[in-house]
Amino acid sequence: MSEDYKVEPVTGTIGFGEGPHWSVEDQALYFVDFYEQLVRRYHPETDTHTKLHIEGGPVSMVVPHKTGPAHTFVVSVGLSLVAVTWPDPTQDLAVTADDLRLLATVEQDLPGNSFNDGKCDAVGRLFVGTMSLAEDPDHMGNLYRLDTDRTITKVVEKVTLSNGLAWTEDNSTMYYNDTLEYKVNAFDFDLPTGALSGRRVVFDFQEAGLSPAKPDGMTIDTDGNIWVPGLGVGTVFNIDPSNGEILKVVNIPALDTTSVSWGGPDLDQLFVTCGNNAPVYRVTGLGVKGFPANACTVDLPTEPRKKQ
Repeated sequence: MSEDYKVEPVTGTIGFGEGPHWSVEDQALYFVDFYEQLVRRYHPETDTHTKLHIEGGPVSMVVPHKTGPAHTFVVSVGLSLVAVTWPDPTQDLAVTADDLRLLATVEQDLPGNSFNDGKCDAVGRLFVGTMSLAEDPDHMGNLYRLDTDRTITKVVEKVTLSNGLAWTEDNSTMYYNDTLEYKVNAFDFDLPTGALSGRRVVFDFQEAGLSPAKPDGMTIDTDGNIWVPGLGVGTVFNIDPSNGEILKVVNIPALDTTSVSWGGPDLDQLFVTCGNNAPVYRVTGLGVKGFPANACTVDLPTEPRKKQ
């Protein structure tokens, strides 16, 4: 667990960074600034930072769309999932609700809830969960699956704070974090249908003596080990999910480490988003790498609202 790695900030202060996604095509990191309603882009080669402001509510996740118009992204806006096109991501842009293509809406009876973390599986289906903005246990969150035909299905009920998703290389297992339960869960995963079964806990932060650290976002490396930020303690834990062994502890100079993504030309750089006015950090020298992130293949409405 020696510190044989380098940590450096790659952005200025971000209000509340979440949901990092490395685009291999753009060689850029996309992530969100939750309360500022921003999708942000960091392009390492040019060391440039641009932003897309989206009207309507907290923005918690961003995933590029695979087959839509160039630079189309699936994002969450409050309790809605929408697609938005950013024609030139090298330039700042602001869009209104009329520029968005609505994909699905949930939990309209729970206005205190919002979507949170989300990622796509190898087919391009979107798994995305909800949470109570007030962390109210009476307003439990849920995990949903948005299929390619835009059917949305609740697949895990009554989670406290839906977070962190990752799949094994063979797509037989999906990992999932329930942050306020301090647990990293695993499911048996059926790639053809997206069905989940066999829920089990593979790592418990409290049982491991890591409290007050809470598991937030997550990624996986090509060795099959997971990387989980410890929200509240400024760390990222590298864990072997087969036995619960902590393989490495990466120290980040920000308490609220929120999520992680592999990036860089060789996918061997770990980007770490943080909450509460901190930069995005890049960690190098870890000796492992990750997989390319999956893009979304959900069917898109033909036109944004303002053109319909």
